[in-house]
Amino acid sequence: MDQYNKAMLFTRGQVIVGIFSITAHLPLWACRGMGRVLGFLLWATPNRSRSTTVKNIALCFPELCPKAQQRLVFSSLQHTGMLTFEVAPIWQKPYKWLEKYLLHIENKQLFDQAQEKPQGLIILLPHLGNWEIFSRFIPAQCDAIGLYEPPAFPELEKLIKNSREKTGASMVPTNSRGVAALLKYLRKGGTTCILPDQVPTQKDRGGVFAPFFGHPAYTMTLVNQLQQRTACTVIGATAKRVSKGFVIRFWQVDNSVYQSDELTAATAVNAMVEASVRDAPEQYQWEYKRFRRVPPGGTRLY
Repeated sequence: MDQYNKAMLFTRGQVIVGIFSITAHLPLWACRGMGRVLGFLLWATPNRSRSTTVKNIALCFPELCPKAQQRLVFSSLQHTGMLTFEVAPIWQKPYKWLEKYLLHIENKQLFDQAQEKPQGLIILLPHLGNWEIFSRFIPAQCDAIGLYEPPAFPELEKLIKNSREKTGASMVPTNSRGVAALLKYLRKGGTTCILPDQVPTQKDRGGVFAPFFGHPAYTMTLVNQLQQRTACTVIGATAKRVSKGFVIRFWQVDNSVYQSDELTAATAVNAMVEASVRDAPEQYQWEYKRFRRVPPGGTRLY
């Protein structure tokens, strides 16, 4: 990379950090208002987020008429916009600020019961609502460690890592050393959160094709590998956006998630994600290319 491109990357990284610094001081209602404007712009202009959202919703909700699908696309992009502006204050403001917006916690006994066991705990966090809330909520309840993927901009990496560690969590990168640290932590009875609907980068060892909304989706096997090697508990969790804050809900995962067969376990993981999406389909991150990998002979969606 030449010096000009390096300078541009550095400048863009600084701009992103600067925007985060400004929006971090805004009240939640203002962040959501700005997010709705961004969502409208994403819906009204040709862009990759809108195109991918349209394709994903048409694939996963064929029972909806075209008008209903378009309404869901519009609402989804609105929530994408709100998520964009909510992240900075959630990361940067004191935890007491966030706590007043956590209006209700459903099925917390699932979390409490898992904490009472000597084995570790994996919490599956689908890309629904505002999953970044758990980077503050879970460490406030117990010791925790999490994986993060280093971004392209060094300044943003420092911001993400420092923000997610504010309440005491440790962050490790998504590489072999990070996974090894996570495995060691789970063996000691620790807690971690994993985003299970991210498409793995490893073609051969990273995932299997498991059903998601009736279609084969390349699904990570990391959860299964960690669970089999540590005998830890697996539950799900979401933070759904409501009018005056968020509702946290813990989800029971089907017992087949504990099977040694990777496809069986991955199918159970996807079933939990799908159930949470059907609970609030407009709040799922449909602009993510969940079906970008296809089985041999399959047709590419994007």
